[in-house]
Amino acid sequence: MRRILITGSNRGIGLALVQHYATNGDLVFATCRRPGSADELQQFASQHPDRVKVLQLDVIDAQSIAGCVDAVRQQTDGLDMLINNAGILPGGVDARDANISRLGDLEADAMLHVFRVNSISPVMMTQAFVGLLRNGTDARVINVSSDAGSITLRSRCCDYSYPASKAALNMMTRCLAGDLKPDEVAVVSVHPGFIKTDMGGVNDTLTLNEAIPTLVQTIDSISLEDTGQFFNWDGKKVDW
Repeated sequence: MRRILITGSNRGIGLALVQHYATNGDLVFATCRRPGSADELQQFASQHPDRVKVLQLDVIDAQSIAGCVDAVRQQTDGLDMLINNAGILPGGVDARDANISRLGDLEADAMLHVFRVNSISPVMMTQAFVGLLRNGTDARVINVSSDAGSITLRSRCCDYSYPASKAALNMMTRCLAGDLKPDEVAVVSVHPGFIKTDMGGVNDTLTLNEAIPTLVQTIDSISLEDTGQFFNWDGKKVDW
């Protein structure tokens, strides 16, 4: 039984990962900002009380992160996987807020909020949980990124904040990988695919049921030799 913490667990990819791993017998710490309104997550957790522990967590709040660490430590002395899934794209794929995406309307505070959630919080989460990860078995950190953050693949106009925040996350992955490799903790970025979720767009092609099994297979196959790499949901490498 692995011990797994997943951020942004109340919907979409995060919720689907919680359901998959718990159903397979793992212990999942499912975190979200407002557990009281996470109806689907709470219903699933009530059906698997020994395998799903719902915890409150705001990934950009230092006090909330510290409280989450304490809550996990009360139940285990190690963590085998940290999935930094929480992320934002204000307005969604098809209607991005102008203040984060359109030249002429950009606002620094709005852009910084995207970076704080998408780029900085995974590092702060990893830093906070590093002690538990060092006690884990085949421990790994999975940063849910996007191929929108690939500088090589960027060949058209830019939406600024979101792709840049994912490019920054990918660099953070490389930095964390270098620091944690001596501790035998692997760190990778993963593009989950164009999945039909609340944040996705009309052109997204994959359903969660189609994508999650392959995404999980990719995540579970990660070894220390892969640390610092950027993978597609199907296991292929993505250009930086």
